[in-house]
Amino acid sequence: MKTPRDILFERHRHATPKLDDIRQKAIAALPTLQNADARHPVQNEKRIIWTMLRNVWEELIWPSRRAWSGMAALWLLVLAANLQMKATSRTNSSAPAREVAQAVEEQRRMLAELVQPLAPTPMQAPRPNTRPRSERPAILKSC
Repeated sequence: MKTPRDILFERHRHATPKLDDIRQKAIAALPTLQNADARHPVQNEKRIIWTMLRNVWEELIWPSRRAWSGMAALWLLVLAANLQMKATSRTNSSAPAREVAQAVEEQRRMLAELVQPLAPTPMQAPRPNTRPRSERPAILKSC
């Protein structure tokens, strides 16, 4: 009994010479490509890097370009806000350090006056249970 593999091989046996010719042509073209790459390794590396960057661009960035452009706009807004805050903080930081320290100390004094510490209440020790255990009320749990 023949297997499905044997049946397929018999049906396509006439294509074997054509496939062998194609295979030989492909193998004959390989050494010329390898020699060309060996002569210019820097160009080959640049080509590989450029191809990788193009693939990343085409697969990750280009399909969702609206989302990426929105993110870029948000980052530009954050950068502008950060630069604006730095510019205003330089103009406001001209107050001498001594005045700032005095203001902080005054705020601490005022807070201490407003929030008076409460006197702790003395804790009472728990009373010992002087009755024997047998006289204590039993707590019955229902199952």
